[in-house]
Amino acid sequence: MKIFLTAILILGNAVIATAQESDFRTWGIVNINQKIDKDWSFQSDIQYRAYEDLDQMQQFIVRAGIGYNLTENNNTILAGYAYIQNRTPTLDDDYSHSHEHRLYQQFNTKHTIDRVNLAHRLRVEERFLQHDTQVRFRYQLTAIVPLNNTKLIDNTFFLKAYDELFLQAVNNKTFDRNRLGLSLGYVISPKFSLETGYMLQSQKKSHTNQLMISLTINNLL
Repeated sequence: MKIFLTAILILGNAVIATAQESDFRTWGIVNINQKIDKDWSFQSDIQYRAYEDLDQMQQFIVRAGIGYNLTENNNTILAGYAYIQNRTPTLDDDYSHSHEHRLYQQFNTKHTIDRVNLAHRLRVEERFLQHDTQVRFRYQLTAIVPLNNTKLIDNTFFLKAYDELFLQAVNNKTFDRNRLGLSLGYVISPKFSLETGYMLQSQKKSHTNQLMISLTINNLL
């Protein structure tokens, strides 16, 4: 655990040192996975996204969905709802506020190659913005490698690498963004795990650097 906390400080300082203030963000995430029975589950996450200073909120997200296992511990479908509160800088050194309601449907599948755990997520989002409605497609590929054990059991450190591509169903505006990340994680117990890492978000005309810190809570049957 001390190694993990030291890694958080080192990685955080490295990201802050290399990122310009204008494009640096910090994202804090809590993931909650609740099994209902052997087939059904409830998944949610809460995210606080900040600008350069932690008290400068950029986004606040609450998301929740119900999932169904097509095959045990492998293929899952899920449908849910998300609420997003946005805070955007304006030219007069103030902030404008907006919100978004979102429906989403997704398919998850996973498999292993030796010690590498691979996960694929396909998600479709119907975004209800204040002055617009959009449809967006997302594909995420994640690879997790346990470091000091062969499996993700208690007291296991792991590396996670991921890439997620966002595409809009809009003429001449298909590419929305891409997120490429690398993080170090620690499995505390079957119920809790921690991660910290770096994520580069690329859009057509901008790039932002994110320090990612997350806690995952698994409420198992």
